[in-house]
Amino acid sequence: MRQRLLGAGGLLAILVGTGGCAAPRILGRATLVDENGAPIPGAVASGVTMNFINLGGKIEDSIATVQTDAQGNYRSAELPPGKYTVEAVLPGYVIGSTTVVLQKHGAKKAPFALKKIREAKGRSVKESQEENIPNPGEVKIKPPL
Repeated sequence: MRQRLLGAGGLLAILVGTGGCAAPRILGRATLVDENGAPIPGAVASGVTMNFINLGGKIEDSIATVQTDAQGNYRSAELPPGKYTVEAVLPGYVIGSTTVVLQKHGAKKAPFALKKIREAKGRSVKESQEENIPNPGEVKIKPPL
């Protein structure tokens, strides 16, 4: 009888120690979409920087970063429980952001669809002066009369 109890206790310890308690992580997939939200054919979201910002932690320990793999998938390192802002950053695309609350155990999914930034039509200095478009940061102040 005693040997059976020890065997059952050992089995319970193995089950709890393996699959029953997954480490807290944030994972997901980043995809690239055009200005209208449609998937971009053949575009792969590899190399997207994923920032995990702990909103309740010490400033020096509050940010973790990973990059997406060749298929656009990412997985954070093990993170302490808490509330996180997750950001997806790729040049030429709007920064994606969401909030995730991690518990003591388990993973949370946070997928991202990064929207392409629309390219603006460039104007020459002469064209902007003709249309009275000030340069960015320029302020026109008229002297008092």
